[in-house]
Amino acid sequence: MDNWQDAEQHVDKALELYERGRWAEAEHELRQALEIDPDQGDWHFNLGLTLERTGRDAEALACFEQAARLLPEAIDPKLAVGATSLRLGRFSEAEKCLETALSMKQTLEQAWAMLIDAQSALGKFDEAETSFYLAQDALPDQSASVLVAMSCSLSAQDKVERAIWCAREAIKIDSSVVGGRLQLASALVSSGQGQQASQILLQELREDPGNVQALLLHADVLAGTGRTSEAIVKLHRVLELEPANIDAHIRAGNIAMESQRWEEAFIAWGLVRRLHPSHPTATLHLAQSLLAMHRYEAAKPLLQEYTEQLDESVSIEHKRQVAELLLASGNATQAIQLIEPIVASELEEAQLLEFQRLLALSYFANEQLEEGISTSRKVLRKDPRCLASIHNLALASIKNKRYRMAWGWVNKGLAVDPTDEELRRLRSKLVWKWIGQTIRRFLFRANASHK
Repeated sequence: MDNWQDAEQHVDKALELYERGRWAEAEHELRQALEIDPDQGDWHFNLGLTLERTGRDAEALACFEQAARLLPEAIDPKLAVGATSLRLGRFSEAEKCLETALSMKQTLEQAWAMLIDAQSALGKFDEAETSFYLAQDALPDQSASVLVAMSCSLSAQDKVERAIWCAREAIKIDSSVVGGRLQLASALVSSGQGQQASQILLQELREDPGNVQALLLHADVLAGTGRTSEAIVKLHRVLELEPANIDAHIRAGNIAMESQRWEEAFIAWGLVRRLHPSHPTATLHLAQSLLAMHRYEAAKPLLQEYTEQLDESVSIEHKRQVAELLLASGNATQAIQLIEPIVASELEEAQLLEFQRLLALSYFANEQLEEGISTSRKVLRKDPRCLASIHNLALASIKNKRYRMAWGWVNKGLAVDPTDEELRRLRSKLVWKWIGQTIRRFLFRANASHK
């Protein structure tokens, strides 16, 4: 038997094994066939399908790409490249390949839907809408899949009413269209129609109790209406099905934080960080949970790590939140380093005052009294009734043993708010200081007269 016949036998056996769900053995047979003849595009394509079945998308993509090179006139390998690239988040590659496939045949319904998904993921919403209208012209009938894709694109732009309309139209055309009911439920949640969304999701879960996306979305609906215990039950169900589901752990962490169940939040965000080390906010939320549990030293290195990796493009409000957490953990030095450039930039007056107050507090916490005093005085020039600044200046005066000045600041603050507890405590402290000094002076004079 010659090599070509051996290869054909391996391929035939692989197809039989594939149909029986024995994918590892099918892969082995296909690889043996390709060792004999590596230029068979169909075999590369079949190997890609086999690898896809075992969840090895990156390897499958390489096989589909090789098949597309060897079979330049074939459409199926190009569609497979587009679909797999989409799953892997390689949206530019998906867009390019799907456009090529559609240039060869314009009536590919799923290609249009995937192209809209790829363009939306790239933020190319105008192009996605153009693709939607081109699909209407190219396809003989209106497509449920294309409408679902357009609904997702509109949802990403917060065009909720149009997203709901597209999803409803898709379900009218095909009640079982993939992702149709889930997308409608998601859009309804975004528009505040949680009860309708919940009914759709319950129907979806009755038909498919293990639908992870439906469970996650239903958990969102329940959490949004304050039914956190029921939401957690849904998330636990997801984690029974998929223990490493990042989205479920993230939602569990958010719910725990909102409910101030800090130990649960710490566990959830710890799992997120372990499963997804580059998650953008897991480290921050871990630190927040530790601070809430008064574990300041444990939070400090996490906040330092997060701050060092902080992208310059994040909002100044987020930086303010991080600075407050740094200050709470006892890392005033890093809080100052974060706030000083913001204060030096061009800000609206209200924002500037807010950051100056925080900067003054950080200076005082870092024993930089002169800088703290100077910054607090700047605040008071713009907001003479700022109790936080008055309080800080009173404390700084006491620390510098300038009690008369401290007394003046306390009285100024109490004139603004006579019920302020912090200032009243400072006044009591100053009164006792004055009594102590008076007694010491009296005793000194009495001792001097006896001599």
